[in-house]
Amino acid sequence: MLALLAMVMVVAVAIAVVVVWNTLRESPQIAAPEPSPSATAQEVDDEPSAEPSEPSESPDEPEELINSGWRTVKSDKWGFTYEVPPSDDDWAAKGDGFIVGQGEDENGTPEIAMSGVAIYKDQPCDGWGDRAVTGAQGITETQDTAAMAKGVATKWAELSFTTDAGAATTSVRTVEAFSNNGLKGHRAIVDAKLKKPKAGCQPPTAEVHTVVVPNPDEENAVRAFTIVADTGLPDAEDTDVLEKILNSLRDEDYEVE
Repeated sequence: MLALLAMVMVVAVAIAVVVVWNTLRESPQIAAPEPSPSATAQEVDDEPSAEPSEPSESPDEPEELINSGWRTVKSDKWGFTYEVPPSDDDWAAKGDGFIVGQGEDENGTPEIAMSGVAIYKDQPCDGWGDRAVTGAQGITETQDTAAMAKGVATKWAELSFTTDAGAATTSVRTVEAFSNNGLKGHRAIVDAKLKKPKAGCQPPTAEVHTVVVPNPDEENAVRAFTIVADTGLPDAEDTDVLEKILNSLRDEDYEVE
């Protein structure tokens, strides 16, 4: 996709992506304000505890996975965990310390951004950012998961696939109820058709998948997980892999059986 605006942040930095419901309902607009320091780190008590703490039961026990052989990516800011293929399959798990965005407002701030990121085939050719990127963001002043799934997916599609000939043409493929791993909300798929893409580098087509579910930590707010992916090229990621990533999405405290 179009080269991403990427910012590498220390763990103590958070980003809040705010969406005003009445605006996004008609024409999705997502503002990513300047990153601000997170809450002050918890103070450490120098006094020894009265009793020794219990050792953890299995400190070296491997994390349970939905997709065997994959690895987890966490978005602590939005409480999500999901899985991506290993690095041998050209996936790079960046996590919360890496934020990507698209578009730019008058202040130089990305119009839309995500954290808890993983990237597939970074810089596959000159001037093209990657073949796929995944990540999460938050949306306030709404509880409408269907409208937000459509709006967020559309915004990513509109901003991510611009060529020298202009912005891509986008269309909403589906907006459907989503229920998996304890999460309930809606999923939207938006297709993009690029204008005069550079052969062998820029894809002729692309797709964006967005799942939106309630945010349990904030009233009148939801959170979104999005996959932005090139299609129509030999090195584009397979659709079944994208589905497996989406089907691994869960809350951080969800227990995989």
